[in-house]
Amino acid sequence: MNNRIITDISNYIFVSDNPEIVDAIFLPGGSHPEQPEYAAELYRKGYAKWLITSGGVSVKQNKWPGVRSKAEIYNGDYQTDCEFFTDVLIKNGVPADAIVGENQSGHTRDNAYLS
Repeated sequence: MNNRIITDISNYIFVSDNPEIVDAIFLPGGSHPEQPEYAAELYRKGYAKWLITSGGVSVKQNKWPGVRSKAEIYNGDYQTDCEFFTDVLIKNGVPADAIVGENQSGHTRDNAYLS
């Protein structure tokens, strides 16, 4: 395969923007802590006043799938994406009163709608 093709695809897919100051950072659910860890870093640097953790249980599994990485750090009895992301944020220096949670959504559309 031509290296130019790989480079062009990578440049298209992996676009990066510099962070900007916003009112809130929206975190649609998941079971990997890297997204809320990065959001906590942005919060600590003053990029947002609020963090919105969104997510209930998987509509496919009818339960929360569990922590997928760093389970030795994030080992709570989480029932929803929202609970998990909130714990990650707090363990990474975000005060609880800066977190707004939505724990009813089961898929991405509802993450946005219910938040």
